[in-house]
Amino acid sequence: MDIKSILIGAISILLTNGYTWASCPGDFDESGVVEVSDVLSLLAYYGCNLDCGEFDLDEDGVVGTNDVLMILGYFGQNCEQTNPSVWNNSTFEVLFEDNVVYGSGLSHDGWGGPIIDTIALELDVYSPDNQEDGRPAIVIIHGGGFFGGSNEQGALVELSNQYASRGWVVFSINYRLASHRGTVPTSWLNAIDLLPDGQNLDQVLAMYPANRDAKAALRWVVSKADEYGIDENHIAVLGGSAGAFISIAMGASNPGDYVDELSVSDDPTLQTTNLSQEFQVQTVLDFWGGRASVDVLTVLDGVVRFDSNDAPLMIVHGTSDQIVEYSEATSLDSTYNANGNTCILYTIEGGGHGIWGTNVNGSPLWSLGFDFMVEHQGLTVQL
Repeated sequence: MDIKSILIGAISILLTNGYTWASCPGDFDESGVVEVSDVLSLLAYYGCNLDCGEFDLDEDGVVGTNDVLMILGYFGQNCEQTNPSVWNNSTFEVLFEDNVVYGSGLSHDGWGGPIIDTIALELDVYSPDNQEDGRPAIVIIHGGGFFGGSNEQGALVELSNQYASRGWVVFSINYRLASHRGTVPTSWLNAIDLLPDGQNLDQVLAMYPANRDAKAALRWVVSKADEYGIDENHIAVLGGSAGAFISIAMGASNPGDYVDELSVSDDPTLQTTNLSQEFQVQTVLDFWGGRASVDVLTVLDGVVRFDSNDAPLMIVHGTSDQIVEYSEATSLDSTYNANGNTCILYTIEGGGHGIWGTNVNGSPLWSLGFDFMVEHQGLTVQL
């Protein structure tokens, strides 16, 4: 039987009986629809019986009539994309792994001084025991003013368990602090005179290794997508205080920021940080943070980072915050709105800093984050 006869027969069958499929293999060019180019690609492999790869749709070892029938069954259809599921109620037991190494970084004797140590960068993993593939992920970043804090903070452990028990895989990270005096680019050291009066030098310089480490953690997460069964297209970042400053940068900075300023010769530990991986943050949850980790980059090179491509942002901030002023929240809200981006600001009247136990309209903070991630990542909620 020749190709023409096969196609005539296939079309006849489709018109008579119809073919329906749960998904659509055959979208070889990943355009989102099976079209003429995909059919021609398959026909070019017709008769293949060795290493036929994705063109052997029925996996019988040869590209033949059944494969042609299958791709015609999909012809013209939009490929069904199944979004990850999360659960409205706490549903799963949480599997906990602590002190998982995601890379390493250097510590110096003073900013720009001699290397004195190599620091193992670690995170904790909270996984639901559903053992499914394609699960959404959250990277949680602790606060502490870039001087202290850890992923053992009680509120963050609680958040991690709340989300993991509902279907997310949660990665709660540690990163280098000011006391580590991490490697900082020369451009940062040379720009000290640009700092406003009263700005803490150690705090500003500590932003670089902290953000560098957070990006390394995100690349590590993507590199482990198969191992942890996550969908790398559904990643959120959540942070409180300094962790929120970092989280905002993860959703708004350029891909090369906090990466390309240093070479492997400047910092050999970069080789441990999955530099070849790329990541895309889909949503950012900012609890009493600010924009400095992004704005400092603009101060250094004049390039504005906040633009229309930034990840949707949820902000929770108290009007009486004495650590990070409430004006940080309104400034971010104005910038995102001006750029046509999604930004939801929950204002806590009279609220201070680190108010993890507060409710907004009767909802705990984890619930606000749940709803925001579901809406802006298109997650499917199972009751």
